[in-house]
Amino acid sequence: MIEVEDSSGNRTRFVVQGNRSMSWRANLWLAASLGAVCMGIALALAAFGLWLVIPFAGAEVLLVVTCLYLTLRRLSHKEVITVEGEAVRLEWGYTRPDRVVDLPRQWTRLRFHDPESPFHTGDLSVAAHGRSYPLGRCLNKEEKKTLHAGLAAALARREFA
Repeated sequence: MIEVEDSSGNRTRFVVQGNRSMSWRANLWLAASLGAVCMGIALALAAFGLWLVIPFAGAEVLLVVTCLYLTLRRLSHKEVITVEGEAVRLEWGYTRPDRVVDLPRQWTRLRFHDPESPFHTGDLSVAAHGRSYPLGRCLNKEEKKTLHAGLAAALARREFA
C-alpha cells in the first residue's frame, strides 16, 4: 500500500506499508473463535477418555495466535521516502524510524528491474555514492511500478527560484 502523504511544490513523501486486510482486534476475534472450536472439540474428546488431546489443542491455539501476531507485526513495518529540496530521506521502522538514510538528490539514482516472470515482483532500489537501498519489499509488481513512477517524477522535479 502506497500513500502520498504530502505533495507540495518542493516536498513529496511516500509512505509504504504492507496491506493489512484485518486489524489486530479482528485477528484476536479470529484466534478466539478458532480457539473455542478447537478447545470445544478437545474437551468433548477428553470426555470420552482421550484427555491427551487437550495439551495439543492448546499448543495449536498458541501457534495460531503466534503466527497471526508475527504476520501482523511484519505487515506493520513502514518505509517513508521523502524528497525535499536537495535531499532524499529514507526511513524504515514500525512506530518510529529505526533506520534513517539521507541522500543528496542530485546523486540519487532510481533503479527498477522488472522481470518477465509472473512470479517475481521486481526489484526497486535507490542508490547513491555506491550504496543501494531496496524499497517496497512488501509491494506487488503493480504497486512497485506505481511507486517507481511517483519517485521518478518527484526526483525529476526541480525547484526554480
